[in-house]
Amino acid sequence: MKPIDQLKSVLAESGYDVINEDGYKMLENAKVITTVEQAKVIAQLVKEIAEANYNAGYYKGSTDQAFEDGKKLGEILNKQNK
Repeated sequence: MKPIDQLKSVLAESGYDVINEDGYKMLENAKVITTVEQAKVIAQLVKEIAEANYNAGYYKGSTDQAFEDGKKLGEILNKQNK
């Protein structure tokens, strides 16, 4: 199996297949991945980056929601105090 195919396979099996065909072609044409070991390393990096992006988005969403909830509570309390 070619190293680029190994990368595709590992990412697909792990649910982190976030590289499109153009990306795979760029990696292959630039000879970035020439061994199966390199493919495994790149797959791990892609997984870690995808998880970090997901977690950052989740925490930002949680922060935004907390702000909106606090704002609504403040408006309610402000109306009650009038």
